[in-house]
Amino acid sequence: MAHYFVFNFFANEDGVFLPSSYYNELFHVIRKLLSTELFTITTVRTRNKREVEDGVWVFENFRIYLTTPFVELVTQNIFKIYEVLNSLFKGIYLKSISSRKVEVKSKGTLLSGVYAQKEERCIEYEKAPEIFSETLRQQLLNIYYKRFGKYPEDQRFFFLITEDLKKQHVIDGRIEYFGKIEIFASKELLEMFCQMFCVR
Repeated sequence: MAHYFVFNFFANEDGVFLPSSYYNELFHVIRKLLSTELFTITTVRTRNKREVEDGVWVFENFRIYLTTPFVELVTQNIFKIYEVLNSLFKGIYLKSISSRKVEVKSKGTLLSGVYAQKEERCIEYEKAPEIFSETLRQQLLNIYYKRFGKYPEDQRFFFLITEDLKKQHVIDGRIEYFGKIEIFASKELLEMFCQMFCVR
């Protein structure tokens, strides 16, 4: 099972405009609150939105998901997160933060962007999918070690974006990819992937 956190927001009925920079701004605020970069967030999730060239209009209820292998960092800072996010964007308030358990999936659609970095250099999936997959495997092994103090015995992991590839470079130092994915991996690394990246 993987744990996701759901930020349930409410925007004024007339609509609130969020510039494209909202995603980067939200990421950096959460990074400061959690004192780690080992998490991902989704873009706005709702049917009640209108995307335009330089941002998105949101109306009434919408959600943003957060995933991290270090769940305790969120639970320990839950009141601080609530206080900061409740006043982050004018005309929008945070109604609640909830936790959701979901099944680990080897196939699905990425809701939060996947990225692979080697020595602070972003690997571009479309140029070298095998190198991206191997870099991501090493990344997950390092996260696993940070989480459990040891490496898993079974270290198999291979990652593919099978359809609808979308590239996004909004967060400084991260090139993120979205799309339909398939993963061939050990139980431990598949779980770590699904705890780090949000898959539907």
